[in-house]
Amino acid sequence: MSALLLLHIIICSLGYLLFGITSVIAYAYLKRERAIKTKAYRLGEEFRWSLHELDRSLFVSLTLGFVAMGLGLLMGIALQDAKYGMIDLTSPRILFPAVIWLFYLLILSFRLATGLRGKIPSYMTVYGFNAVVMSFVLELYWAAT
Repeated sequence: MSALLLLHIIICSLGYLLFGITSVIAYAYLKRERAIKTKAYRLGEEFRWSLHELDRSLFVSLTLGFVAMGLGLLMGIALQDAKYGMIDLTSPRILFPAVIWLFYLLILSFRLATGLRGKIPSYMTVYGFNAVVMSFVLELYWAAT
């Protein structure tokens, strides 16, 4: 295993991990918001983070995961070119992570261009992480075959 392949695996795994952290933060945001709207919490109860802090943490982890996934995707394309002498963008090993990367680009674009915050990006990141898990499982399957 080459050092570049190992670095590619580490960076992609870091991106997947950061998307998982983003999903957990989004889930906490949605639970906290629902508790506030339904008044299901008591005044004496403490919740460690405010909605603003959760939203800011979601943005930071989403951005870091997006960058890591982008770098890992570029490294994967370079590795495929080095191994096979061509780049097959229709390969599922490149196509699925690229679609996930584009989905997270969409979330970041909405946030930066329109100021979209809160519930909608949280739902989108939770759904996006479901796609990340499916892609990761498929990647492990293809690596084994």
